[in-house]
Amino acid sequence: MERLKLVEKTEFEPDTSLDEEPKPHLLEDFKAVVRSLTGDALKVMNRIAAKEMSKPEPNAELVEEYYLLFHYLDYVKRFASGKV
Repeated sequence: MERLKLVEKTEFEPDTSLDEEPKPHLLEDFKAVVRSLTGDALKVMNRIAAKEMSKPEPNAELVEEYYLLFHYLDYVKRFASGKV
């Protein structure tokens, strides 16, 4: 049977190199992604609306839902931009 060995207690200095690096701004990164995605979604919405509005008789319910969705996406984009 092997005996336990006593070792000296050593103290470790904390690693401060992590504290010196700038910390990521996760919220700002998230907001930038949201702004980008909502901007792209609004562009797609506008293309869809242009096709529907160019019809002789556009679907009234679809037009109404387009404006609601446009409003929601625009609000999210402005909120993420800090303009609300």
